Amino acid sequence: MRYSTKAALLADISSQHDHLVALLDRIPSARRRDPGVWGDDWTVHDLIAHIAEWHAMFLRWYDDGLAGRPPAMPAPGYKWNETPRLNHDIWERHRNRRPAVVRSEFNRGHRRILALVEDLSESDLLRPGRFSWTGKSSLATYLAPNTAGHYRFAVKAISRWWKRVGGV
Repeated sequence: MRYSTKAALLADISSQHDHLVALLDRIPSARRRDPGVWGDDWTVHDLIAHIAEWHAMFLRWYDDGLAGRPPAMPAPGYKWNETPRLNHDIWERHRNRRPAVVRSEFNRGHRRILALVEDLSESDLLRPGRFSWTGKSSLATYLAPNTAGHYRFAVKAISRWWKRVGGV
């Protein structure tokens, strides 16, 4: 999604996050480890861990870029065309972690990114090439998929699964 204003970007991130959190809160904690939400029998827990990890990756890209270091994108040892392998490795790394810890990391990453967006100017967020590490793209090009886009995707995946397993 392209954004014409900072306010539109913030509104999309916030509304999609709120929608996801409301959905998560409706799912009993005992069901959040049931398989079948996405991919290789991912659970709700796995999907939230996945988003939390992508939050952390975006924040590393941003911090590295500000420090004048070329960010390892999408992650050290991976190329963009290897995101399926990266996502599988994220799943492997986080699937046995405690749900409360994963949810805390998800919340913390969202808050950090939201604070960053609020602190940056509209030009910082939307002007292509504003940051050297983003090349000819805007910061929002990297930011939106790791926030609003991921939240939107998670809501769709979880909603389909919840309906399929008889949730309300």
